[in-house]
Amino acid sequence: MYLDQLIGPEGLLMQFVQPEYADLDIKKVAVASVYNLCLRDSEGQTISDEHLRKVYTILMAVLQTPKPEQVDDILFAKLILSTLQGMRNILSVITDINPGSLGSLLAVCRVYMLYGLPGQTLQVPATLYPTPVSQYDPSPKRSTTKDSDKEESPAQSTPRGRKVKKKRQRKQQTEQDTARPDVRPAQNPPSRSPVGRAPVSTPPRSPLKAHDRHRRERGDSAGGYSSSDGSDYRSNWRGMASSSESEYSDNEAGHLTRLRSILSRVREVALNCLHNTAQMTDKRLMFGYWSHLLPECSSVGAPQTPTLFTSILKDPAPKARGNALLVLSSLVDGSKQYLAAAEETAPKQTAFTPYSVTLGSTVKEIHRCLLLALAAESNVHTLFYLLKCFATLIVNVPYHRLQPGLLTKVVRQIRPLLSHKEYDIQVAALTCFHSILSVQAPLQEVTQVMKTVSSAPQAQAKVPQALSATPSSQHRTEPQQGTKPQKPEEHRGTLQESMEKMNINSSSETTAQDSTIEKGSSSESTKEEGNKEKTQSESEGVAKVWLLDWCLRMVSLRHAQVTGSTLPIIPVRTEAIQVMTQMAKGYFPFIRPHLVELSHVFSGILQEQNTALQLQGGKFVEEVGAVLVKEVESPAPESLTDREAADFWLPLLSGPLPSALQNLDHTLLRSCGCQCLANTGPQVFQLLPTDKHILCITLLLGLTNDEEWSVRGAAIHALGVYVLYPCLKEDISFLADVAQACTLGLEEKNLSCRWKAAWSLGNLSNTIVSNREELGADFTDNFSDVLLQSLFNLALKSAADHDKVKSNAVRTLGNLVRFLRPEAFDKINFRQYVEQTAQVLTKCVKTGMAKVRWNACYAVGNMFNNPALPLGVAPWAPSLYSALQEAIKDCKNFKVRINATLALTVPALREHFGSQEQFSELWGCLADTLVGTERVEDFSEFKYRDTLREQLCGSLVHLTGLACREDLPSLHFHLQGKGELLHSYLTRYRESLEQKSTTEATKKVDELVGAQDHIQQLAGQGMADKEATICQNLSTIFAATSS
Repeated sequence: MYLDQLIGPEGLLMQFVQPEYADLDIKKVAVASVYNLCLRDSEGQTISDEHLRKVYTILMAVLQTPKPEQVDDILFAKLILSTLQGMRNILSVITDINPGSLGSLLAVCRVYMLYGLPGQTLQVPATLYPTPVSQYDPSPKRSTTKDSDKEESPAQSTPRGRKVKKKRQRKQQTEQDTARPDVRPAQNPPSRSPVGRAPVSTPPRSPLKAHDRHRRERGDSAGGYSSSDGSDYRSNWRGMASSSESEYSDNEAGHLTRLRSILSRVREVALNCLHNTAQMTDKRLMFGYWSHLLPECSSVGAPQTPTLFTSILKDPAPKARGNALLVLSSLVDGSKQYLAAAEETAPKQTAFTPYSVTLGSTVKEIHRCLLLALAAESNVHTLFYLLKCFATLIVNVPYHRLQPGLLTKVVRQIRPLLSHKEYDIQVAALTCFHSILSVQAPLQEVTQVMKTVSSAPQAQAKVPQALSATPSSQHRTEPQQGTKPQKPEEHRGTLQESMEKMNINSSSETTAQDSTIEKGSSSESTKEEGNKEKTQSESEGVAKVWLLDWCLRMVSLRHAQVTGSTLPIIPVRTEAIQVMTQMAKGYFPFIRPHLVELSHVFSGILQEQNTALQLQGGKFVEEVGAVLVKEVESPAPESLTDREAADFWLPLLSGPLPSALQNLDHTLLRSCGCQCLANTGPQVFQLLPTDKHILCITLLLGLTNDEEWSVRGAAIHALGVYVLYPCLKEDISFLADVAQACTLGLEEKNLSCRWKAAWSLGNLSNTIVSNREELGADFTDNFSDVLLQSLFNLALKSAADHDKVKSNAVRTLGNLVRFLRPEAFDKINFRQYVEQTAQVLTKCVKTGMAKVRWNACYAVGNMFNNPALPLGVAPWAPSLYSALQEAIKDCKNFKVRINATLALTVPALREHFGSQEQFSELWGCLADTLVGTERVEDFSEFKYRDTLREQLCGSLVHLTGLACREDLPSLHFHLQGKGELLHSYLTRYRESLEQKSTTEATKKVDELVGAQDHIQQLAGQGMADKEATICQNLSTIFAATSS
């Protein structure tokens, strides 16, 4: 094949890509030819994996080849750029990377992503290792020799003992920084190469010209990135090419400009390669290389190995900074399980630093560097990527294990961006706030920072200072109070102005949108009105939440009409609604004082023309409804009242929500409307007027015949909720309508719709059983046998469906058998239904997924609750008991075991358990399983072991209390060798019950005492010696529990 002729061992192109080949122009073209072989054809096919690996090896060899001596910088940069582009193409077509070659690929990407930046060396290590502690750092310690002291800045070379002089120098340095904010500290100690190579004692060779290197050494630091102004490198670099400062000819300046352009492209493509690598590599494997790409501790005042933040903070190319942010987002995305161990503790001088503390330090440093970048970034596209990176990071960090303060700094710095002139930035900022409200909610820190901040002028001056995580840094240039922000460039002024706007009390910001506020736009009347509202709010004791107020102004049509302002674009409004939805979910106290206002606002949103806004408004109503149900049912003294929740629903049900449910052009909106109606809650629904009851039921029943299956499924699901409401469950006509809707739903082709119909059918069966127990004959006599047979047919048919449908079908079958009246067993058709139900449950108890088996065992217990069931003589009973015995003894899922054991406590008479052999087998199974609970094979089931033991003891006590004289010999056989263990388990069972003061615990104690008395009664019936010995053994076990 031609591929072997081109890139085979003796291939035509191989001679031109060898490291020793000198002509870089030809080598560049050969590299381009090699990687073009990997492009997909018109059908999307590529060359074989073997040839892809060959091309990968060729490109890696070129990238790892050092720069030859006396080679033009531009020519070499073009070669590297072409090779990296080829590597990017390779990474886009291969499916995975060999873990053995991952370290070398990351090493190449890490070097070239910084190629051409000031202070960075072009030394490609052979590989990187995923262990952060295996590398030795040979860089010399600071202040150890006279030479190094001469090279350090005065602030760095001060001896430790001369603290007074050091403070003076810090003060002088601060004054100089204030006067000249763009001046950087003196040159740092010699930078060390990556992965613990030998220290570089001379300034590293850079592709830039000599005069640029000298300027960089005078004004830039080579190691850390501790300045609060992360764009100094960018502005200095841009300034170096200015015509007023250049000491060289136009040709040399043009050459330098071309070089910088190519180097920026090299860094961009290298970061693209790194991004592709991070996306296709397993998160667990990639996490091991974090120490090479991210800082582990603060870099303030000390040189540090270059990381991604070197590019984010210092690269003058906006595309390169954006690509670096994409890499960082890819790294932290999905890392929640790995960052969960991070913690932050008070600093201690110990010989060992726990890994969790190191991880916490890394997380904190990531926040600090991103905040620095956010303060300095002026490019809109890069700022967008930066905010997206923040949003991804926030949802993966365990803030509850870290010291408070990180989120406060993030909120304070992102808040001014809500008034940014670009709507994309506003959307990205709202995304960050959505992440903040969703992480480990509710957090006390978030609760505090979301409340109204002081409008005093001093508050604004302190905000930029909060951007730095380490106040001890003497190299940063902090903006002083009253000092006009300096370049770079206009963004700093815009940022400070935005902070001043946003830090005004939110109660006085109701005159216009934040995005259109200008200095001096607040009139005296507006101020007086705002102060009046503030006083009223404080008198009512309601803490205003500035983010909620801002979002309401963005989405409220009425506010725009009153103030004469224009509403923002749709993406901003929809994102603001999503933020409020998350706020309602995690921080309900924020929105509770404004429920009536929110109801009116979202009534207007549901009536708008834009379907995206309507859908987000419907999701907000759905989420608030779900939270209101929990709040109303909460036993807390300050929980929401039924009337407060009803006041939220009345405006919505008076037109907007019914209109949304009848919007034939928007399927998702109709489905969402059904979910909204399902979340009204039983207490609130009962308080609604009768016409609203009729409206809700009529709408839902009508939507069960909708053209879209998703709407039909949502309507059936809502009806399944309504059948449990006390004010509706006694209405037989309504129950019949729900049964008809379930019948239609179970005939759907879509699995989700059938699952929802089966779930609603299970709720319907729960309701009729509840009505039978509460209302008795008044309900059962009026319940049609035809309807009952229809329900049996539906459930039996569904029991042969998918496991999701089957798990609810078996629940329905158990309830229906429990509902049967005694005279129903005289009818052959119902006897057949009972026999078919027993056969289905027997099969489902033995096999199937855990949820099906769990529900099947629960259904068997419901069956046994019908006293008219002929358990002792039914032909299907032995197989059903055998299935329960098998589940108790062999099932790996402890929840299935618990429910199977619980089912054996339901039969109240000895004859219900059948023959002596069957009874003794069940008793022995319980005893053997109780003894065997010491062995837990699956650790995930360990948390259910105590519950299983308690239920086994209860069932064992129940069966022992029903045992007759004829059962004793069989029980003695199963008791051999287990007496002491059963004695210990029953003793602990008795002690645990006595520690509880519930009615159920008291009942179980009485049952245990009753079992002991029953054994003593059997012993007093003139038994033979063998039977008396058995009774004595049993009595000894149970007597020990009563002592």
